Amino acid sequence: MARFERIDGVGVGTDVRISGIKVGSVAEVDLDPSNYYAVTHLSLRDEVKVPDDSSVKITSEGLLGGAYLSIEPGGSETMLASGGEIENT
Repeated sequence: MARFERIDGVGVGTDVRISGIKVGSVAEVDLDPSNYYAVTHLSLRDEVKVPDDSSVKITSEGLLGGAYLSIEPGGSETMLASGGEIENT
């Protein structure tokens, strides 16, 4: 899961990539009514483990391309648990 102020161009099915390689997709998008942030639920391949200090950003494929979520792995030895949140957005 990751929270964003805005997710323009991102929806269910949007690619999630690490180093430009697709490792998953956006499974669900919700609105947090307490702060009006967009909450994205990510579905990653089982073999992909993400350090808990990683960051994620919305990236554009170019002038005419769509958006995708890009995960920048952190350096922690502790991996994010299933259902955990990437806090650095």
